[in-house]
Amino acid sequence: MPDAYLDALEPFQRVALWSKAIAQPGTFVLAAEEQRAIVGFCSLLPSRDADASPAVAEITAIYVDPARVRSGVGSSLIEAALEIARRKSFVEVTLWVLTGNLSARAFYEARGFEPDGTTKTEQRPGFSIHEIRYRRQS
Repeated sequence: MPDAYLDALEPFQRVALWSKAIAQPGTFVLAAEEQRAIVGFCSLLPSRDADASPAVAEITAIYVDPARVRSGVGSSLIEAALEIARRKSFVEVTLWVLTGNLSARAFYEARGFEPDGTTKTEQRPGFSIHEIRYRRQS
């Protein structure tokens, strides 16, 4: 996403968005904490995709503090999300990733996710987001 778009995001808007998301039934938000500071988080919920069965969960977000990338935080969050998916009887887990985000794609592939051939493009003011869906057994 363009830096200008990300720079324009207002924290209070994100708080409202996440407050609403967390309150939704079936939504799990996992946080990684180190020395009383959040260093990453991940959210998991039943898949929002129209072609998904009720047995499919979706990781809708995973973010790690840039200073903690490649430290194991992201891997721990993915593993925790997969464990919750198994406990909640989800058979598969999907996620969407920007097509051009090669480092994220490599991260997911190293953890057993594979592209399933489904793509989408979302229009935003002044730019488009091209994403590819990844999938794995829970």
